[in-house]
Amino acid sequence: MNVRERIEAFWAGERPDVIPYTIYSYEYEASKCTEDAAWRRMFDAGLGVTFFTRTAEFVTSGVEERTDEYVEDGVTCRRETLATPVGEIHQTFRNDWHHKYWIERPEDYRVMTWIVKHTSVEPCYAEFEAQLAKAEPFFILIPRVARTPLQEIIVDLLGLENFGLHLFEYEAEMTELYEALMKRFRRDVEITAAGPGKCVEVLENFTAETLGPKRYREFLVPAYEECFPMLHEAGKAVGVHYDGKTASCRDEIARAPMDLIESLTPPPEGDQTLGECRAAWPRKLFWSNINVGTYQLPAKKLKDLVLSRVEEATPDGRRLAFEVSEELPANWRESMPVVLEALEETRER
Repeated sequence: MNVRERIEAFWAGERPDVIPYTIYSYEYEASKCTEDAAWRRMFDAGLGVTFFTRTAEFVTSGVEERTDEYVEDGVTCRRETLATPVGEIHQTFRNDWHHKYWIERPEDYRVMTWIVKHTSVEPCYAEFEAQLAKAEPFFILIPRVARTPLQEIIVDLLGLENFGLHLFEYEAEMTELYEALMKRFRRDVEITAAGPGKCVEVLENFTAETLGPKRYREFLVPAYEECFPMLHEAGKAVGVHYDGKTASCRDEIARAPMDLIESLTPPPEGDQTLGECRAAWPRKLFWSNINVGTYQLPAKKLKDLVLSRVEEATPDGRRLAFEVSEELPANWRESMPVVLEALEETRER
């Protein structure tokens, strides 16, 4: 099997010949992998590259977009503005980190809700197929949809601090925005379900302490239960990017209808070991991020750690893959080949 075939077996809950190992496409591109023989050796040894690619696109009418870049107190800043017939909103970044989010006031909700309502969702299958046709054998292309409405509100539109305040101060405005986003999300899923791909990713960026079980049941589960069956009926596995803590929502996640937890990270960044996750979610697929700090371990300890996680999560070699999904380890030349060597020991004989 090549890595693409291994990942497809993993998605199907089958036993690949070797536990797969991948990196994100932005790490591949930032590292100029095509220019370095060390990367080619790892690709030849089984490393894959994941590309999360849209098969549905958002088309917004009546909105003027402006971007202004400037330096303030020695810091590189960027201001992005959306101008509409009902007003303007803007967000700012400092050194590419969010500094101000789109929504701060009640009138900002009015503008953003107008934008969402004037956004259509259209298929873009041809672009995905063209990418796939020219993809390297170690490329894995995965259709993705937008975050579910509440996660988009938290991660992209408000930020966590504003979310906590607005949930009580601007409940009506947030509810109207949520309903508009839900209509758009439903259409996004419908189009993606009808398109190519065997697995669909929802880039939730969820971590449980931001919601807790009550809000998870109230906001995330209904979106999952309404929309994920469309993907299942189309024969696609559904993955969610949960890269933080999960323990407080363990039971809710167990009942939720996703197939795959992607970027699942053990402690210290996460709060459940792979063994605890497997006990809680026996049928779900784990695409587990190997903590960046562990790559600094001596080779023998790193190898033993990887194999111990395999034993925790998949004694039968199924429902597990590993990845680098957050930060490329500084010593990747030395450490990532060790992970590949360890996983070669999982080969089915």
